[in-house]
Amino acid sequence: MDLILYNGNLYTMDKEKEKAQAVALKDGLIAALGSDGDILALKSEHTKVIDLKGKTAIPAFNDSHCHLLGYAIGLSMLDLNGVKSIDEMIERFKAFIKDNNIPAGQEVRGFGWNQNLFEGEQRNPTKYDLDKVSTAHPIYATRACHHVAVVNSTLLEGYGIDKNTPEVSGGEIVREQSGEPIGIFNETAMSLVKKDKVLDAEEIKALVLKAMPNLASMGITSVQSDDFTPRTPFGAVYEAYVNLAKAKKMTFRVNEQCRASGLENYKKMLELKQVDKDVAAYFKLGPVKILADGSLGGRTAFMKEDYYDQPGNKGIPIYGKEEFDAIVDLCHEKDRPVAIHAIGDAIMQWCIDAVKRVQKANPKPGLRHGIIHCQITDEELLREFKANNVIAYIQPIFIHADWGVVADRVGEAKARTSYAFKTLKDLGVYIPLGTDCPVEGFDPFKNIYCAVTRKDLHGQPEGGYNPHEALSVYEAVYAYTADSAYASYEEDVKGRIKAGMYGDIAVLSKNIFEVKHEEILETEVEMTVFDGKIIYGEEV
Repeated sequence: MDLILYNGNLYTMDKEKEKAQAVALKDGLIAALGSDGDILALKSEHTKVIDLKGKTAIPAFNDSHCHLLGYAIGLSMLDLNGVKSIDEMIERFKAFIKDNNIPAGQEVRGFGWNQNLFEGEQRNPTKYDLDKVSTAHPIYATRACHHVAVVNSTLLEGYGIDKNTPEVSGGEIVREQSGEPIGIFNETAMSLVKKDKVLDAEEIKALVLKAMPNLASMGITSVQSDDFTPRTPFGAVYEAYVNLAKAKKMTFRVNEQCRASGLENYKKMLELKQVDKDVAAYFKLGPVKILADGSLGGRTAFMKEDYYDQPGNKGIPIYGKEEFDAIVDLCHEKDRPVAIHAIGDAIMQWCIDAVKRVQKANPKPGLRHGIIHCQITDEELLREFKANNVIAYIQPIFIHADWGVVADRVGEAKARTSYAFKTLKDLGVYIPLGTDCPVEGFDPFKNIYCAVTRKDLHGQPEGGYNPHEALSVYEAVYAYTADSAYASYEEDVKGRIKAGMYGDIAVLSKNIFEVKHEEILETEVEMTVFDGKIIYGEEV
């Protein structure tokens, strides 16, 4: 054996609440698990043996939906998560420019602000606010959802954007009555104010390597990541991951959620061939990601009815119905499951109807079509998930920012049937957990806490938002491991501590299955094992 972990409290996620004391790993796989005596009997003079001292261990986390390269790029930008006002946002930008000695004329970027969390006036910042940061620097900031951007006057002038600039299909330039832009750009209109250098494979490899230690420290050894963007094109991303995998430099496994823009670009992307078997353990092409609507916070999620707090606005579908259906048809025909970003109930209905239609016309029960986010739902939509075998990729951490605005956006009645994770679970729907990082951070314990308490990270609301939709800790961890593995067709090789599966394990500082829920937030990963090797921590 290469490695033995003993004297532990191992939750296998294989059978209901099954536990073991020890596990042995060899050649990157779990070789055996059982009692201390049975497993220690397998050691040889070359075996590394570690006493877990009673600590809890689980299969390593598998984030079912994120933007890994977006997260890595963001490590060099101003993080605005948690700002409590526009004034604080302005001061953070000023300090960032000063601390980094950013010369006049160089663009400054930030991300992560959320006006719903502001104390006092809860509005989007505008160019007039960012002009207070600097008019010597172009300033660009993305909202937490990454569906809304705000820029200052300097950046607008640099790109020649004024009242004569035409609207962009699938987006919106927010304007004054005179037609002058106020610096806010929604959805596809963001492309007008964000001009990025296209990265090559070597630059993308550097970004992946930069992110690796952070994921290891959080016990994450698998991500299902949407990385194909205009800045990180699919050919370069594919090359970067394949080269890292062949060089055995990966410390997490990537199932790529393959996104493009427009039917013709999807046709080109689908020409990418699946990777060789020796690479697939570390990187492979997963479902086809379709960005279909916007965000609840930005009021761009596509709804069946007008926003409760903004009559006349139903949100923004990214595609027309005909093109959306054509993309789903294409993927189904090419034997590729879809994973569709859908937050509003109207766009979710499009998704369900499209899956139902293609499966009836050309039945392919092996294709695991899914919907990402699944936030605003009614009882009929929830039943349709199970009836059509649609996976629900959920992000419980969104409750932190959203619980206080859901009813304002969609009304009390629909708020009671939204973020309905327990209902989906009880219906028999697979609910792989993710974070949508960098929309929210990668921290799995914050995600689990929100799933089981239905509260934000400050413990509000008292009693929880729709507490009947709370998952148990076991259900949340199962969704973060076994269900996530199912979503990527890997339930036979990951997601459980079981002989023959990948040697990917996380050792925790607390037994999150038994501590008070508030203590889940205090939990840390003390050791991460990937491919049978310790990549984070050593002694526990």
